[in-house]
Amino acid sequence: MALEFLKKFDFKKPKELIGVDIGTTSIKMCVLKSSKEGFAVECIDSKSFDENLLSDGCIINGAFLADELRGMVSRNNIRTREAACALSSYSVISKKVAMPFLREEEIESSINVEVESVIPFPLKDIYYSYYVIGVAEDKQDMMEVQIVAAKKEIIDGYIATFNMAGLNLQLVDVDIFCLTNLIETVYAPKESSVVVTDIGASVTNIAIIKEDRIEFTREILVGGQYLTNQIEKSTTLTHKEAEAKKLSGDGEVSYLFEDFIYNISSEISKTINFYTSTKTRERIDKVYLTGGASLLPGLKATIEDNTKVDVEYIDPFLCVHEDFDKLETYEGFRGSIAVALYLSSRAVDVIGL
Repeated sequence: MALEFLKKFDFKKPKELIGVDIGTTSIKMCVLKSSKEGFAVECIDSKSFDENLLSDGCIINGAFLADELRGMVSRNNIRTREAACALSSYSVISKKVAMPFLREEEIESSINVEVESVIPFPLKDIYYSYYVIGVAEDKQDMMEVQIVAAKKEIIDGYIATFNMAGLNLQLVDVDIFCLTNLIETVYAPKESSVVVTDIGASVTNIAIIKEDRIEFTREILVGGQYLTNQIEKSTTLTHKEAEAKKLSGDGEVSYLFEDFIYNISSEISKTINFYTSTKTRERIDKVYLTGGASLLPGLKATIEDNTKVDVEYIDPFLCVHEDFDKLETYEGFRGSIAVALYLSSRAVDVIGL
């Protein structure tokens, strides 16, 4: 499912894209180089912050963020100035609609009516994108179309920030769509549905996919930052020290880890139970995990115990053709770079396009 909010603009196709994943408290950056053998990693970097970068999907301080982006590009000697980023799924509205079978040009002329019927904002206040999924499951004489919309103020803020950083924002995707496209391409699940779970700083995104269809999505407004704050409140540590204790899995606050892990695992289990109860013929064969907080000790095993489903970490490096020794140097990014890596791959029609 290829969705980007800037596809209507006439941008030239770049040879390389800087994939930028801006989270609540971090920036992840990746540049892939395409060759005959496939993708190779040109650079991967990340930076974390004590203060929030986003609020309700909007960039809080564009000048500050632009300066940080510029610094990361310079530090990694990145030559291209073409970039791609992703919005958090909680800052967009996604709806499926059934439409009569139409040619592409006919969809373009009639999609506004569908958008107005399912998106609760005036057309003048939003950017939208759409994707034809295929034949509607319950209406075989209709096609199913995914519509995704975001407020202009959010996307315009990203465009302005990247411009200040000296970067040309070529496309804006959605983080959970990046991950589901990555799963479809790398793991190609066919016989059953799978769950994709991205545990970020402030939000946990869950999607259930079957082949190339996103069947269900859900956002839980709890992420790794919540655990950091709980550790900070329960100790005399600073926020930075509490974050370090979270990442180390310190046993001194094990009860806080247990509560957090139980809550995340419980929400994933509830999502699976709801889905399988509404689609009784479907089964879930795998839960794929990613995101910084997904690496907490005990989380994977707890999810497996609660859901009775195999759990696997997303390995974004399966997309690249690279020497083992070089990938070893990027090992610390394996659990958090998936979105940025996928975004960089959008420079060519290989993954998810």
